[in-house]
Amino acid sequence: MLYRFSSRRCESQPDKSLWVCDMLKRIRTEDVALGMFLHKLEGSWLSHSFWKRRFLLEDMEQLVDLKSSDVEWVTIDVSRGRDVAAAPVPEPAPAAPEPSAPPTPPAVARHDSEGGRRAQILGRARQSEESVAPAAVPARATPYRPLASRMIAPGARPLSSELSAASEIAHRSRQTMRDLFAQARLGKTMDVAAVEPLVDDIMHSIQRHPHAFTGVVRLMKTSDYLHTHALAVSALMINLAMQLGLRQHQVREAGLAGLLMDVGMGHVPQEIYDKEGALTPAEEQIVHSHTTLARDFMAVECEIPESVVDVCLHHHERYDGSGYPHGLKGEEISLFARMAAICDAYDAMTSRRTHKAGLDPAMVIGIMRDDIDRMDPDIFEAFVRAVGIYPVGSLVRLSSERLALVLDQNVKNPTLPRVRVFYSTTDDARIEAEDLDLVYRIGRDSIVSRENPDDWGFEDWDKMASDMIRKATGVSVR
Repeated sequence: MLYRFSSRRCESQPDKSLWVCDMLKRIRTEDVALGMFLHKLEGSWLSHSFWKRRFLLEDMEQLVDLKSSDVEWVTIDVSRGRDVAAAPVPEPAPAAPEPSAPPTPPAVARHDSEGGRRAQILGRARQSEESVAPAAVPARATPYRPLASRMIAPGARPLSSELSAASEIAHRSRQTMRDLFAQARLGKTMDVAAVEPLVDDIMHSIQRHPHAFTGVVRLMKTSDYLHTHALAVSALMINLAMQLGLRQHQVREAGLAGLLMDVGMGHVPQEIYDKEGALTPAEEQIVHSHTTLARDFMAVECEIPESVVDVCLHHHERYDGSGYPHGLKGEEISLFARMAAICDAYDAMTSRRTHKAGLDPAMVIGIMRDDIDRMDPDIFEAFVRAVGIYPVGSLVRLSSERLALVLDQNVKNPTLPRVRVFYSTTDDARIEAEDLDLVYRIGRDSIVSRENPDDWGFEDWDKMASDMIRKATGVSVR
């Protein structure tokens, strides 16, 4: 393996303000003192003036700068510097206190700060923990069992051959992902090492066929949306990273980031998560807090790549500065976070949920292109190349006056995918399904346009498409 995840035990201290993980401790910035070795400063690089992420704090001016910055938490290494429990050293004299305003009554207390929002929602998490039987959430996530070597032979394979392996990966991931999200929801330290083999299996599947795994995830139950969304975004991140020519360890990290970036969503109440219509400002604040919550959970794991933690925090930032939580813009946003913003939005719009049908993939590409100012244009074009001009599941119109569903891509010629014909535009009626490989129909049939399923009365197109893919491939997701 080219990367490691810590399986060491981390414990929360009684006052909840300090996390301990072997020789690393996560403490509030206000508790930092001279002589401590700073292992990590949490938050955007714009929130502080330090170029080094890890250094021994020996300068009083640096201490003053740190405490006056927007950094709320730091991780210290007590094996390389002073422990938080060590004898105090002189610190800058506090400024004269300003006259305090009368305390705000609890009934109307506001939670304007990021820390206040987290405390509010983590309080709900502790209440949830009390209502869940201890046996319901294991101390460690069920480790993912990688596929046997006979199923992961290298080399490209046709869709029909790879679908069975992709289906098995999806099936084996269920319990591991449920345990992982449950640990995050209840504020427990997540056993990230349990998913390392899963990221590798998804990557190997995509190397064998770039669209088989996402096709299988599309067929999974809508009730598992949080988990299936994590699997889909992981696969899209891996596919995009490969399209961008990143190194193998970076491809793995991109896949892990996609898998874990929404673990903070476990703290969003189900009634808000499934709500139809616009959210209230208070509900939006709760939803937005999932980014900082995910970052906080990731931060207590000692050796999770910083790029993964950054994606957890910044995957809702937008290229034009209109995102959250920090309003970063352009290349202030990391490469992985810019990638994740695109993959996350694409899967969210194309996925079927309990309260909405998924949109046609080709339509979503068009919608995103119209909103190109909010995403990195170069990464978006690479994403389009990764998913194809006609993504699997798209509705297209043929020159033979028939409608067809795209079943598989043609890597050498993206304009000639394999399709399933099922509707006559002349008779305005369903016809017997027929699978066509357009590369063998040159001069006789071709795609003339993308079509909007709503224009043809296909109100639940995502379900229709999933059923047709299932029938065409014979794949059954358990």
